[in-house]
Amino acid sequence: MHMQDEYARESIFKRRVAHGMLTASLISAVIGTVLPGPGTIYLEQTLKFHAPAFIGDTITALVEVIDKAPGKKRIQLKTTCKNQNDQLILSGQALVMPGR
Repeated sequence: MHMQDEYARESIFKRRVAHGMLTASLISAVIGTVLPGPGTIYLEQTLKFHAPAFIGDTITALVEVIDKAPGKKRIQLKTTCKNQNDQLILSGQALVMPGR
């Protein structure tokens, strides 16, 4: 489904799809470079896949702070990825320890 056009045409998606974890890795890129940023330690991540990401799609990863525990140095994040049509591709939550 990810690598072979012939097999993908017979799948429910009718064409090749990007690996789900490739899409999810975009969330890690945001967390490590933007919010909270460099030095962040990933503790947990949940994922729910809502729709496939197709080869050639433009995917946007969004990260939003939903809870902070400053004394424990923990931040709970809402994580989503959407395609160029604003369709939800995946959602989840992450628990991170921000860098200094």
